[in-house]
Amino acid sequence: MVSPPSIVAASLMQLCGVSLFISRAQDQCSLAPSVASWLFVLALLLLLWNCELLPKCYTNVFPRLHTCVELLGTIFISELAILMGWSRYEQLVHHLSQRLCPNCRWCSYLTVCLLTLLPSTMLLFTLAPTQWREFVVQLVVKLPRPEADECLLECARELSSYVKGLGYFCQLRREDRLRAIRLFQLQAERTQRHNEERQQQMQMELELES
Repeated sequence: MVSPPSIVAASLMQLCGVSLFISRAQDQCSLAPSVASWLFVLALLLLLWNCELLPKCYTNVFPRLHTCVELLGTIFISELAILMGWSRYEQLVHHLSQRLCPNCRWCSYLTVCLLTLLPSTMLLFTLAPTQWREFVVQLVVKLPRPEADECLLECARELSSYVKGLGYFCQLRREDRLRAIRLFQLQAERTQRHNEERQQQMQMELELES
């Protein structure tokens, strides 16, 4: 995992608005709340915390060079993801909200908030440690809520599982990815064959009853 000093340095530079590799835009045309950006920053730092930028074999061979490259790499990746990725996404959402709600300011702001807070929250929930997720789930379960939101909670769990599976899939090697895709295809073919056999059996039972 990335060392804590690199994570702290990258977070402090984002907090102070300082960038080394990518220039920041002076005009902010997006109406997205800043809390969505900070949730994305926190999710990005958690992702970097769980990743290895450099192989561990170079840690003891060139310790100072390893620390310097890791620090610069962490800062560069954070600036690239935030300034080139998230900022462009916020601008895209802002223009989309203006197209959808051209004459309604509160509708445009609500659309921007929904399309920025929801993905950043889901990304943070997916990358967060297990203890954090369990605490949030227990807190949400204890809150009073109507019965209609059970479907939304189930969709949120499935989406979190899909995002987590995509993250694990991207970390595999090329051979393992091809093997996993082949296994998924075999499972899908087996499920389809089972459904067809079950449907044929049901049709035969209906014909016998008639």
